[in-house]
Formats: sequence, structure tokens, C-alpha cells
Amino acid sequence: MLRLYEIEYIAPTTKSSRSNSNSQQAPNFIQMKEATEQQTSDWYNEYHSRKGKDRNDILTNPGVLFQILAIQQSVVKALRALPINRSWKVLDVGCGTGGSLLQFLAFGFAPDCLFGIDIIQERVHEGKKRFPNLNLTWGDASRMSYDSDSFDIVMESTMFIQLADDASSRRIAQEMLRVVKPSGYVMLIDWRYSLRHPEYKALSKKRIASLFGVGLETTQHCRTYGALIPPIGRFLSTYLQPLYFIVQKTLPFCVGQVVTVLQKQTDRQDR
Repeated sequence: MLRLYEIEYIAPTTKSSRSNSNSQQAPNFIQMKEATEQQTSDWYNEYHSRKGKDRNDILTNPGVLFQILAIQQSVVKALRALPINRSWKVLDVGCGTGGSLLQFLAFGFAPDCLFGIDIIQERVHEGKKRFPNLNLTWGDASRMSYDSDSFDIVMESTMFIQLADDASSRRIAQEMLRVVKPSGYVMLIDWRYSLRHPEYKALSKKRIASLFGVGLETTQHCRTYGALIPPIGRFLSTYLQPLYFIVQKTLPFCVGQVVTVLQKQTDRQDR
């Protein structure tokens, strides 16, 4: 499921402007949040107008099935590399309607341990109707209300590739690090190639290292490989299904979607 989580910047209040902050800060933040939500909604509408409503519909689009299976396989392999406890608290940043959290229910995690946050109010409301046991919140990923060191796993799925703005990406990454527990895990389920689409920015190893301070604030725990780049993966999923995982294994450079799991350092000082 494609997700966009574009966040506007709110400048820190200076000493000289503090007298006006109480009356202006909340309205300004609300206005920014509403503008961001509208921007994101417009992006989705434009995307579906170009690609079609069934672009990611597994029941009507045969090109989707093996792409989804490969993504699920990569997530399972990544979780197997962790000392999993099914009572862990999991947060999905940019959760949409909560679809990515459903796999954790299938893995045996308790619904009251599964949380999600998204900027589009309509999607959160839809998710609450469809999955009332999940803890979904309409909110800003750069200013999350969760306490620091709250979650055992903080994840995102196909979010950072859609965040071309570096400042927004850094703020969200820092919030993800803030709310994950010391020695907890950040799971990045995303795409390492943008295929020359200027509206996207690939979540490469270099970008991950910059956003999440790999080697300083985090260490890489594991990396697993999933779906093929869309032109190849969707073609094989539609016409040559038996070859899909053969190509994935023998031609790893054709794999576009990767799961990277980082572990938060215990001595990290949240900023």
C-alpha cells in the first residue's frame, strides 16, 4: 500500500516571540496539519488517476500477487532474526488504514499492542471501522504524542520513498528513534530504487545511515530482500509466476523492496 507522510516544519519559538506563542502556536499547527492532510490526499488522488484504482488490488490486478508475497516473505525473514516476544508493542508510522499491522495479528501479536499513526484522517477513520481492535491515531509523524522509549518495534512501509523532502524525513526519523525503546528495533520496509521518478527518493543504505545515525545512534541488525522492481515483478507475477522467486534469488540487483532492521543504541540521548 502506498503512503505519503509529508510534514510541514514548525519553527521553534524564540524568546522574543514567546509572548505570542500561546495564541498562535496551536492555530498555526492545526492549519499546517490540515494543509498537509489535503496535500497528501491530493497526492493519492493524482496517483490513482494515473495508475488506476486497481493498481494495488490483489483480487483484480494479477501483477500484485507475487509482489505482495515477496514483501511478506521479507518481513517474516526479518522478524525471524529478532528475539521476538508477541507481547511487544509495535507502532506503524504512516499506517494508512492499518493493513500492514494485520500481518502482526496473523503472527500472534495482541491487538492492544499494535499501534498506528497517519496524517490522513479519512484513512484512520476507515481503519478504525475495519479494525476496531487496533490503536490507530490521526496525527503528525514529526510530532508524535507517544512517550519516549514506548515501543519495541517502530516500523514504516513504503513511506520514506515518498518523502523527497530531507528535513521532513529527518524529523520523522528522529521521532521514530525517540519513541522506540533502548535496544528496540526500527523496521524499514521500503524501496531502494526510485527508477528515475523525481517525485520519489529511494531509501538507500546511504540515506538510512544519514537519517538514523547508523553506527552512532543505531546499528544494523539485519537486511532482507523482497519484491522485485515493479516493471519486472508485475510482469512475472502476471505471466511467469514460476520464475518470480528464481529471479529474486539469482538476480538480487532486480530486487527493489528491502527490509532493513536497525537496533537503537542503549546510550542514545534523545534530542
